[in-house]
Amino acid sequence: MSYERSGAWTVDYALRVLATGCAVSRRPVPEVGALVLGPESVLLRLTTPEEAPPPGWTVEDDGRAWRSSLAWVRGAEVDERIPAPYPMLVSVGVIDSGRLLLNLVAAEGLVGVEGDPELARNLVRAWARRLAASPWAAGIRVVRVGFPPDNDAAGWDVARLAGTPVLDNPAGGVVFFADPPLGYDVHLVNQLLGDPARRWSVVAVGVPDPTWRFVVGVDGTVDTGLLAEPVHMRL
Repeated sequence: MSYERSGAWTVDYALRVLATGCAVSRRPVPEVGALVLGPESVLLRLTTPEEAPPPGWTVEDDGRAWRSSLAWVRGAEVDERIPAPYPMLVSVGVIDSGRLLLNLVAAEGLVGVEGDPELARNLVRAWARRLAASPWAAGIRVVRVGFPPDNDAAGWDVARLAGTPVLDNPAGGVVFFADPPLGYDVHLVNQLLGDPARRWSVVAVGVPDPTWRFVVGVDGTVDTGLLAEPVHMRL
């Protein structure tokens, strides 16, 4: 069974187990920058160290990571009324310990993808396609700007942001640019990223001076700027 079917379900369920456990413990979910889905466990990399996880999770690396076994996750109960806590997780590829997903919200600014132009656009297009189909992203809007229309994927395809109603979703979403935004789109991007509620994330290919930079190599590896080891793309 493919990652899109079995792995995505496991990630979604693990996140809902986490959210349920935090709610029962009357504590907020942690700020998470990355998730690694391994063969036997799920690992959360926290942006702010915390050493008091809910039951079922163990602390690693001085509170910088929480881990839970997949066997425990699959047997845990979830409160269906609680939404998945990280709706903007995207799958980047594979590292030695499993599949790596990154939380675009953690950038707190513009996410840039550069390197080989064709591979960079393919990666961003894959992010948009997978996010639109991800169970943890229900309710958010996926907008593709400047890409060829993707009729087989959910979401919106537009030539530019300005003059379109794609940003009227109260739950927010992610805007994916095939090229650096221009003209009034730059103003709209700044407005989205300036929202204190962080309801929107923006990803652009070839944009200068991003807050979070990904570099795609011709060999299909991705430098995330977060991990020492390279990530191997799996589109």
